[in-house]
Order: sequence, then C-alpha cells, then structure tokens
Amino acid sequence: MTAYSITSAFCLFAVVLCIITSVEAVSPEPDKDTYSKYEDIEIEPLRPEECGQCHSRFYYMIKNQGGRHRIDCRQCHVQFHIYRPGKVPYKEILPKCEACHEQVHGEELTQCTGCHSEVHTPMDIPVGPALEHGCYICHPKADEEMNTYITQHTELYCSGCHHTRHRTIPECIECHQPHPIGMTGIGCLICHPPHKALQIIYPEDIPQESCIGCHQNASQALKGSGTKHADVSCTKCHPEKHRAIMKCEGCHGEPHDAAMLQEFRICGQCHGIAHTLDQR
Repeated sequence: MTAYSITSAFCLFAVVLCIITSVEAVSPEPDKDTYSKYEDIEIEPLRPEECGQCHSRFYYMIKNQGGRHRIDCRQCHVQFHIYRPGKVPYKEILPKCEACHEQVHGEELTQCTGCHSEVHTPMDIPVGPALEHGCYICHPKADEEMNTYITQHTELYCSGCHHTRHRTIPECIECHQPHPIGMTGIGCLICHPPHKALQIIYPEDIPQESCIGCHQNASQALKGSGTKHADVSCTKCHPEKHRAIMKCEGCHGEPHDAAMLQEFRICGQCHGIAHTLDQR
C-alpha cells in the first residue's frame, strides 16, 4: 500500500468519525419525560361526544331522536375503523340488532331494518312495504276493529291514512267533509273511533252543537217546544252510544195510574216524540 493510499484512508476515517460525533451531539438520548407521556397515562375509552367529533351527523341524530339508543356508541360499535373496501365486507362490521334485541315483534317480523331503516333514529320510521305488511303484528286491536266493524276504511291499506311516517295521524278532512254545523276536523274523533268509524260514541259532556251538525230538525223541534226537554243535554236521553234512546221511565218513573198505563203502554201515544211533547 502506498503512502498516498494510507493517507487517503486515514482522512476518510477522520471524516466518518466527525460525522458520527456531530450526529450524537445533535441527537441526545430521549428524555425520560418524553416516554412518561405514554407510560404514566391510562387511556380512557372514547366517549360519545368524542365519536361525534368525526361522526357529528350520527351524534346529533341519536341526541335528538335516538330514544333508547341514546347509549354509549361502543355498546353497539364494538369494532370500528376496520372497514377495508374489497377486503372486509361492510355488512360484517355493522352491529347486529340481535346482540341486544330478541324477536321483539315475533317470528313474522325479523328484518329490523325493513322498518327501522335508520338505527340512529329508531322510531322515525318511514312508510314502506315492510311496515305496511306488518302493521297488524304490532297493532292487533286496530286490525281486529277494522275487520270486525266493516267500513270503507277496511278496504284501505294502513298507509292510506297513516302516510309518510309511522305514527302519522291524518286529519279526517283530508278525505272527508266535516258536518255542516259546529264541527271541525279535530272534532271527528270525538264521535268516530277511526278503526270502527260507524260505531259512534261520545262523552257525556259533548257540546250540543256537535249533535246539531247532523240533527238540525231535532234541535229546532226542541227549541220550539217550550218544554223542559229543551234545556236538557242530548246525552241525557241518548246516553253513551249513538242512537241509544232512554225510556221515559228512566226519568219520569210511572206518572200515571196503573189503569191508564195499562191502556196506553207507550208514552208517545199521548205525548208524541220527546222533542216536541205534543199533547193529544
């Protein structure tokens, strides 16, 4: 080896040594405090508001309309951020309803998302085929009434009235004209149970005006009769159910002697109808 080669090798070694020394000077050993930021802190599970920082839409859906789903996100999403297009099917990472819920609606309605299409707002249910064909399962009383007391309503799908969303209660005047006097759309349900609309019932304190809407002749006869019946509530003589007629004895007992009652068994034979009380 020539003197030149030795000198070159020595210079190269000196340069490398300087570089190593410089790197060590600017790259000291990490401070123990740096490691302690990871070692001494216990990581808390994510809270719903922290999930909401990235998933704000779903956070506010649950907050405002979540119902009983206002729970910790991690109760449903036990795994998250693992979706890989083409590798992990999306349906496999979605929470399964049956993890918390059994067959709530029986064996006939098991596809939860057919009705509860947005699980973050579970009771905001849009009208759809699954909901339409399953109404009777959750509402057996209404279904029984509709098929026992046959009306034109019986021929309709439930969504014909309960359109748009589950629990939509329509105004009757969307299809029906109200009675001419003293009635509004809201007043229909006072007398007409919607699932058995012709089985007319009414409360004892129903306003006289509600009766007058259909029974104007009776009202005018009472007003012109000049009798005490004009001051009596319609429901006093027609209690509880439409077309019910109380017998005169219910208020008046037996005002005549037995001989007269034997000859005239019906009060109306002498007094006419109760709205006018014609003396004969």
